[in-house]
Amino acid sequence: MQVNSKNQLTKSRMLLNIIKQSIAIITLFSVMGSYGQKVLNLEEFNIENSKDATPIVIEALKKCKKEGINKLIFPKGTYHFYPTFATERYCEITNNDNGLKRTAFPIIDFHNFIVDGNGSDFIFHGKMIPFIIEESTNVKVTNLSIDWKVPFVLEGLVVANSFANKTFDIQVNSPYIVQFGHLYLSLEREDSPYEKKYGKRFATMEHYNLEVGQNIFWDPKTMAPLYNTRLYNMPEKGINAEELEKGLIRISTKMKKLPPLGAVMVSKGEYLHNRTSPAFRVFKSKDLEFKNINVYHAGAMGLIAERSEDITLDGFNVVLKEGSGRMITTTADATHFCNVKGTVTIKNCTFENMLDDATNIHGTYVRVNKIIDEYTLAVETYHPHQNGYLFGEAGDMVQVIDQINLQAITEPLILKKVERVNEKVSYITFDKPITNKINIYDGVENISWHAAAILENNVVRNNRARSFLISTPRKVVVRNNHLSSQMASFRLTGDLGLWNESGPNDGLLIENNLIENAVYGGNGPQSIFLIDPQYVDKENFKGIYSRNITIRNNTIRTFDSSIMKAMSVDGLVFENNTIIQTNKYKPLFPKIDNLRIINCNNVIIKGNKFESLTGKKGSITVDSQSTNVKVSKKDAFQLK
Repeated sequence: MQVNSKNQLTKSRMLLNIIKQSIAIITLFSVMGSYGQKVLNLEEFNIENSKDATPIVIEALKKCKKEGINKLIFPKGTYHFYPTFATERYCEITNNDNGLKRTAFPIIDFHNFIVDGNGSDFIFHGKMIPFIIEESTNVKVTNLSIDWKVPFVLEGLVVANSFANKTFDIQVNSPYIVQFGHLYLSLEREDSPYEKKYGKRFATMEHYNLEVGQNIFWDPKTMAPLYNTRLYNMPEKGINAEELEKGLIRISTKMKKLPPLGAVMVSKGEYLHNRTSPAFRVFKSKDLEFKNINVYHAGAMGLIAERSEDITLDGFNVVLKEGSGRMITTTADATHFCNVKGTVTIKNCTFENMLDDATNIHGTYVRVNKIIDEYTLAVETYHPHQNGYLFGEAGDMVQVIDQINLQAITEPLILKKVERVNEKVSYITFDKPITNKINIYDGVENISWHAAAILENNVVRNNRARSFLISTPRKVVVRNNHLSSQMASFRLTGDLGLWNESGPNDGLLIENNLIENAVYGGNGPQSIFLIDPQYVDKENFKGIYSRNITIRNNTIRTFDSSIMKAMSVDGLVFENNTIIQTNKYKPLFPKIDNLRIINCNNVIIKGNKFESLTGKKGSITVDSQSTNVKVSKKDAFQLK
């Protein structure tokens, strides 16, 4: 019996050792992951049972940085993020609202790091930027969705209108208040003792109650802005409102036409206070990948990147969440890239129902405020959304642009020194003298920071504004996309008047895209392909702005007349495109010529097909400044 007992004890000890070794191995693999990655699974933090995931994620990120862990994994689930215990950081974000920003994912100075949501839903509350990525390299964010519990827009269903009284009634289900005779959308505020005692008192002053502004009407049948949207434009401020009963508000204001019953009034609130919370903020980072991400909503852009290099978006979708009942995804652009270099790759993405463009890739001019000496200028930003924008650093190459014709008036110059004075003004010192070459209000362009780009296999639909804005002299390929936006499908421009967005195109290829019934907003005779540098005097300008643009093998289904307006291009090819006229809508500008060539050189138009409803050929106009314009006699478009 004793021998048997000893044998059983030995076997038990051996089994216990095997179990311990197995646990150790499992633990090792859970920590190391594949290929030697050190992995932290947030199961260890019991995150599944948290009411607020923010402080847990912040502590986990600290652990990752301290211990050299390079992958953070979420167990699949739904997680709520509140601002109360979020990290705070002052951010100057171009084309968005600057300020103290709270974030649940402060990815600052991280390298070779992955955040894997494992298919989880992240729901945010109040003013937050979910991800702030700065001073980081080789970072990947994947397999997650981003949404907000309370949206940054007010949506009101039009249930009645009175042409006699010039009023209409809307039914609103999202948070709002009516005060001082006006309607305000109400953003979610953090739940705290301060909030419970004082918060509502200061909600309007702290811009959590935003007076309705930047309004637009949506059509629930098409899930897109109303056709001929401009007819329903409303003032930015001073819209009168009366609460008839809870959730029912009567609106009275100046409009060309009252909205139809069943339309949805969409408002994102007061200008310069309604771009507080992009989903992703990227700054001074390199080699980034965003893969298999759904941004269902954000209180600004889906992703804004500046002063960064080599960014890939693969399956980065800005889409409505099924069953949400909402009309709007992001309150600004789906994606935006300013002063980025390397290559921007956007592929396999869907962008829908934004209140602005699908993407905008550009640089930014600063303007000459004062000539200090023969080497130094004081320069300033112009648009309020560019305050604090990082124009350049020592070593960058720049050139000066004249304000009238947007032409370079200096050879390339190297910045020797950049001294910031305040959020609008900086001193910049060059390596060469600039005496007698520059005038006040001329522009300065940073030519070191422009991106090449690949945009392929994407869908853009049902958004206000454009599909793609591209302003970069690097090589760009746009192919195999399906586009249908309220304004131009492509806008290629630059200006020194408002946004000061820079970057003449040089080497742009647009091919094999399907474009359907775009440009239905009615805001002037825009074109599907709109190439229009913004000159001070639109009737009196000279010089070439962009070069080497090829538009070929695209299928364009359009109800309206204007297909392309091209200004100041040297080397323009429009070939083998198929244009099919549809009866989707009544033409808004039927008398506009199909193709307009203005101040262009070396233009080739050939091999295009035009299936018009009347059977007529398409029309081309060429102004007297254009030279060497060749139109094939067999082309469906002919000179007038």
